Amino acid sequence: MAMIPYLNFYKNYLQIKNTNFLNGLWFWLRRLPVIGQSISPNFYGMRDLKTIILLILKWLSLPLTVLRKSILIFIAWLMAFGVKNLSLQKESILWHTFRVDYPEIFHWTLTLFLIFCVFEQLSFVMASSGSLFRGIEFAKMFQLSYGDTLKKLNRINLVMSLLAYIFPLGILGFIYHQTFIALILPSSFRLLLLNLALILVSQNWWLTVLDKSQKKIFKYMYRGVVFGGGLFSLIYLTTVHTVVWTPLLAWLILLLAIASFLLSWKMTLSQGYIQRVFQNKVLQEQIVAEIKSNQSNTGMKAAQKSSQKIEVTDEQELFNKYSGIQLLNRLLFKRYRKIFKKKLTYRLGGLALAFLIILGIYGYLAIRFGKTNYLTFHQVGQILPSIFFIMYLASLSKEIVAIYYTKCDQAMLNYPFYRTEQTILQSFIGRLKQLFMANTPIVVGLFVNVFAGILLFGKDIPLSFYGLIVFYGIAVNLLFSFHELFLYYILQPFDRDGNTKNPIFTMINGIFYYFCIQNYQLANRFKQTTSYVLIISIIIVVYVSLGLIIVKLKAPKQFKLK
Repeated sequence: MAMIPYLNFYKNYLQIKNTNFLNGLWFWLRRLPVIGQSISPNFYGMRDLKTIILLILKWLSLPLTVLRKSILIFIAWLMAFGVKNLSLQKESILWHTFRVDYPEIFHWTLTLFLIFCVFEQLSFVMASSGSLFRGIEFAKMFQLSYGDTLKKLNRINLVMSLLAYIFPLGILGFIYHQTFIALILPSSFRLLLLNLALILVSQNWWLTVLDKSQKKIFKYMYRGVVFGGGLFSLIYLTTVHTVVWTPLLAWLILLLAIASFLLSWKMTLSQGYIQRVFQNKVLQEQIVAEIKSNQSNTGMKAAQKSSQKIEVTDEQELFNKYSGIQLLNRLLFKRYRKIFKKKLTYRLGGLALAFLIILGIYGYLAIRFGKTNYLTFHQVGQILPSIFFIMYLASLSKEIVAIYYTKCDQAMLNYPFYRTEQTILQSFIGRLKQLFMANTPIVVGLFVNVFAGILLFGKDIPLSFYGLIVFYGIAVNLLFSFHELFLYYILQPFDRDGNTKNPIFTMINGIFYYFCIQNYQLANRFKQTTSYVLIISIIIVVYVSLGLIIVKLKAPKQFKLK
């Protein structure tokens, strides 16, 4: 009985949707020069005729829907088939040796499909799905509950999609004698993903995550993590360690899907999440309108006015949230971030290229030799010291600290209130956070490459070492975010013209540069890799802690114009 409201809702939804389509088509036909005059407007009131046409269109669309789903499954199978057979070719490709009956092909196909399902569900979680926009528009038009409409539409769309996948998945299971797994596992997994997504977006704390994700730096990180993580998972769960899908796993996922379904049945979407859907819908409409406007007007004035409006809106939000020195730092960072944004893009592009090279090397070794675990635990430890020199070259701290002085402090240090202890300490902490967040994408990209290299090429690497590497990465980011700012506040090496006049500053930077280069020699003095990583990380934390104490004691006296 609980499904009857869903069936009635879907019937009305389809009828209204298709009626709008037919009315629009009839209106367009009546506007044709010759044929339009002979078409009667009475069609708009022929409800019975429209119902018959709708039924015909629905039945005709079913084979097309099944065909689209079948093509997706076939592409996944074709990729698994090609990679598996190519990996067995040692010296030359012999097409007549290609076989279909390898069990890995079946498991790889399901893994590809399940990863695709995860990506498909991300847009719903991030309140940016096209189905959400259509559901919101439908609920607004007929004054329905937004939360109930979105839940019903997504659950109904899932059921219709699962029915369309029965045919291709059934054929896949029949070929590999795994029909139960091929039918139950993907369906249960997709149901589980939707239920978990509904539970997640019903929580108020998820709104904070959505708000954070709207910032550009988080958008780039999110896209990088999703793309890199998806690509890495795809390779790791197929060619490195094949996930063998068993009936037991299928039953387990089915039970989890049922439990999550019961848990999410009475949950209501939070109002904040629905507001985010509205905001993303409006943003998408603005982007589409801007694209159409740019196509009709190629001048730069429209684009400049648009960007100016966005800046004013963003700055108004800063004025509402912050005040005093925090507001000044955030305004400065926001207005001049375009100066280093391009440099950040180049750095991330280089790291992405390095990631693709790692995957290419792995693919070549796997296909050519069938072996990839070449790196021992000690050899992995020899890679980590190079991170210091790479971060020395890639860090944005120097550019940002220079902006702090030339665009703000050079003028503001003339005022006594700006040189007070409280203002200086608040400014230092706020800027340290900004530098840490600015360097975070670089560190994340760098350590994604490190983890990819270890997981793809490592041999007998203990799991505890991965946690230690994460601690090491946070410490390295903290060091390169803190060091330049620390010297700036303690020594203030710039004169009124912006030139570096402090020899101590130059000497310390030279020592730091030498330390980054000679870090290899330092690492070789440790017998165990874990000892080097742990001790270096602790030294960095101690250095930053002592530096904060020194800043509190000395910066109010030293931070001034010279």
